Amino acid sequence: MSYALALLSLILVAETPKVAVFGFQGVGVDSITALVSTSVYRTELAGTGSFTVATADEIADALGSDRIVTRIDEARTAATEVGATKAVIGSVSRLGTQTLVRVQLIDAASGDVSFEDHLATTSDAELDVVLKRLAKAVATGKKSGGPAEVGTITEKEGMEPTRREAWWGAGVAFGGFFPFGGFGTNDPLMAYSGFAMYETPDFFAELDYRAVSDFSGENFAVFQPITINVFKIFGKTDFAPYAGGGLGIGFYSSGEYWDDGGQGFVVAPGGGVLLFRTYDFHVLADARYYMLFGSGGVQHGPALTVGLTYRRSKDARWCCCGLGF
Repeated sequence: MSYALALLSLILVAETPKVAVFGFQGVGVDSITALVSTSVYRTELAGTGSFTVATADEIADALGSDRIVTRIDEARTAATEVGATKAVIGSVSRLGTQTLVRVQLIDAASGDVSFEDHLATTSDAELDVVLKRLAKAVATGKKSGGPAEVGTITEKEGMEPTRREAWWGAGVAFGGFFPFGGFGTNDPLMAYSGFAMYETPDFFAELDYRAVSDFSGENFAVFQPITINVFKIFGKTDFAPYAGGGLGIGFYSSGEYWDDGGQGFVVAPGGGVLLFRTYDFHVLADARYYMLFGSGGVQHGPALTVGLTYRRSKDARWCCCGLGF
């Protein structure tokens, strides 16, 4: 009986391809993080049972050190020297507040990349989960889940995705305003926006002050809406449309001596796109339609602006400053 079990074990081992997981390259991370990531990945890949994973000692004995390998041709040669039919090379990169792990499975005989995948997280505490998912992906040949998204990674498999902590900040934007009725002019105007912003994974709220003016001609016109806005975000990737609107008050003045103007109630529906949402900065392309209800009737027009927000801290709090184009 023991002989049969031993024979079966030998057969199973013989049918399991041997893979050499070489040291991951660290980009923007310290060498300890890259070293530990390599070790954890080897353990997770061995745990899938799909491969016989060469140990660090085996690799060091064959190559002189448990070295980092980054090129496919180098991985082919090194895997053959280790006695493996497959090789895995990878990298751990810091992109703003994200940590991106990328792996490639290479056939030592042909040099073909049999499989490759990547996954990102905004929390170092979730890096072991990323490595586990990528090990499972290589073992099954199925991608780990596509592009990076807000809340993609879970603390433990089978649990609800962790939500990125909400953030707040302040910023500015720049663009144009196009009066369709009122405001003392029909010419395009310059629009400057200063705002305070609070974002969650699905919504963001904003307190916005906007100044609209034209100093290029004899006529001076100004419109100053102050609005509180709420927007629904339709997506958690790096291209996330949003739509919503706001209410507030507005002031306007026109004429050579600012002697014609007033104030009123403002309604401002709008929307736009958040770009690079999973990174440590956002680019906002924004369009809103302002309607001022006051003693001068309904004055209205669209505003188009572009701004930039930047995440400074590492604890999911954002400090935003904007620059418009």
